[in-house]
Amino acid sequence: MKLKNLLAMTIIVLLIASCSDDDNNGNINPTANVAGTYTGYSEAAFQYTDTPLISTNESLTIKTDADNTTSTISYTSGSFGEFTVSGTEVTYANGTYTFSGEGSTMMGMSGNVSEYECTLKGTLNESKTEGSFTFNVPAVMGGMNITFTLGAVPVSKLLAGSYEGWTEASCAYFEGMQATDQTLSLTANADDTFTLSYTSDNWGKFLFENLNVTSSNDIYTLSGEGVTIMGMNGNESEYSCTATGSIDTNKENVTFTFTIPGVMGGLTITFTQGETSATN
Repeated sequence: MKLKNLLAMTIIVLLIASCSDDDNNGNINPTANVAGTYTGYSEAAFQYTDTPLISTNESLTIKTDADNTTSTISYTSGSFGEFTVSGTEVTYANGTYTFSGEGSTMMGMSGNVSEYECTLKGTLNESKTEGSFTFNVPAVMGGMNITFTLGAVPVSKLLAGSYEGWTEASCAYFEGMQATDQTLSLTANADDTFTLSYTSDNWGKFLFENLNVTSSNDIYTLSGEGVTIMGMNGNESEYSCTATGSIDTNKENVTFTFTIPGVMGGLTITFTQGETSATN
């Protein structure tokens, strides 16, 4: 009798442990487990840009559908439009939730908005702290992929890219000499520094391979030393120079100042993103 009781108790304990493991692994109802609102950033990639466009402070919401077996994923981006994918299939295996579905997006510019079909693929870890969701829109810009990622955007992704603007140069011999249609490029290095390259028809080639980055109040400050190749009529020389710059998190206010002490009694070139004002 005691043996039978012991066997019965053992079976009950195993069943309870098994149910507990199912609960912990999210196997009872994955759609209910993942419901909620998630914050992060988005990257838009398409064939007309070399560097994905970044949008910060984004949010994505997952709701359980009425059938209690699928989910509706809603994502509204200030930059890329509104996405809704109902009937999304949610599965769980090996500590990862997987999402798959089809839906639509409302996209456009200047009030001219149209609806486009899109597909969704996504993953979320068991603790729901890491994950990404990619919306593919085949009919927009030759095929656009917009990926929402949980968490804060890495500085390397936020700042890397090309910036277009104008420059103003001053030295001991003149002030305020301007040049339009200027472009400089930032590339992220593996050690969290940046490489800056800038070629000017007026002033030559500038290269800074290790710009350090600090941040404060949503402003990123870059600084470092580099070289410039400058000269006239094929007579070029290399000069040491420094660079300091600032970029806001929206990449709407970008300035860089290059200082070349060994040229023209000290040459300073300031790059400003955007178009020069009429007064200039």
